[in-house]
Amino acid sequence: MVASRVIPMPWWTLGLLGILLVAQGVPAVADALIYDRIAVTHGEAWRIVTGHLVHYSTSHLLANVAALIPAAWLVETRHRGDVGVLLATAAVAIGGTLFVAEPGILQFGGASGLALAFLVYVGLCGLHGSPRWRVVCSVLLIGVMAKFFAEFAGWQWRDWQQDGFVPVVSSHVVGAAVGGALYLWRIIGRGSFWRPATGFR
Repeated sequence: MVASRVIPMPWWTLGLLGILLVAQGVPAVADALIYDRIAVTHGEAWRIVTGHLVHYSTSHLLANVAALIPAAWLVETRHRGDVGVLLATAAVAIGGTLFVAEPGILQFGGASGLALAFLVYVGLCGLHGSPRWRVVCSVLLIGVMAKFFAEFAGWQWRDWQQDGFVPVVSSHVVGAAVGGALYLWRIIGRGSFWRPATGFR
């Protein structure tokens, strides 16, 4: 008899999705969570982290959820201990960078930076998985690089200004960097290579 592998319930991911939906549906919650530079300088420091949970439109939310939730689910079900670390580190790093390096940005919302942190982490870890999964993750990483080339060239797949905002490329760069940094930290901590037993398959 072959024992079947039980996939753990992705509570972090489900909780994150729930908060995103509540913030989208309840304006008072969104107002309390959105990154607001002036409010942060007046002591509301939590907004540096919680701004990622607020979106400017339903299409903005759906675009980010489509990338973030599957990637977070993969991390949580295959590297359960890393999802909280990745989420917290990316949120603080992105928000902190905006506050220090982007003084002209008075308001910010959106989980695209978090999504890139998870996508890069999934893609890099997946390079140590099965041959088929390595191909999938290689394509994923190529897609992420293509996204950055397009953004630095000034091209966007949609004109988000009609939704009342413009994408903040620095949040994407920092998010991707956090995903890569956590991967390298795990590699160093576990040896010179990522053992297949602990990697993505």
